[in-house]
Amino acid sequence: MKQGSVKVARRYAKALVSLCDERGDGEVVRGHMQAMAAALAEVAEARAILTNPSVALEQRRAVLGAVVTACGVSGTAKDMVNLLLDKGRIGSLADISKEFTALQDARSGRTQALVTSAVALGDGAKQRLQELLGRLLGKQVALDAQVDPSLLGGLVVRVGNTVYDASVANHLARLRQSLLAD
Repeated sequence: MKQGSVKVARRYAKALVSLCDERGDGEVVRGHMQAMAAALAEVAEARAILTNPSVALEQRRAVLGAVVTACGVSGTAKDMVNLLLDKGRIGSLADISKEFTALQDARSGRTQALVTSAVALGDGAKQRLQELLGRLLGKQVALDAQVDPSLLGGLVVRVGNTVYDASVANHLARLRQSLLAD
């Protein structure tokens, strides 16, 4: 994200948090914003129409309405995406959604973690890792898992800007550098 877009995303996200506090629908809005951001990331044609100012506003509203309906978005989130369209900021939806999630997490003592492993982790392993990270960070951890066979083994855990790399690929790379340095 560029610095200017970070400020824009943060401004809209803060306003959305305040609105959700008033309406008491923060968790619902969170899910709806994430669904809309994912839908626009997947459907390039809709994103192209929505972000194109040369397309008539009514046509863009119709496309947005179809996406909103398909995603089951309503209430505060629907109001927000319509506002973003009207203000020419719909292209910032994904960034606003991320900022909104981060602000909500910070307020509630939660954090997001992404764990990458060479093979799919079982539910028990995910649960243990989530509990361990929770104790280490002193926060409730929402864990997302993904698979990257190039790691060969071990784990890479990303929490915010911090990366814990305990992968076999990383250990081998460090060993190689150590051997080449001698």
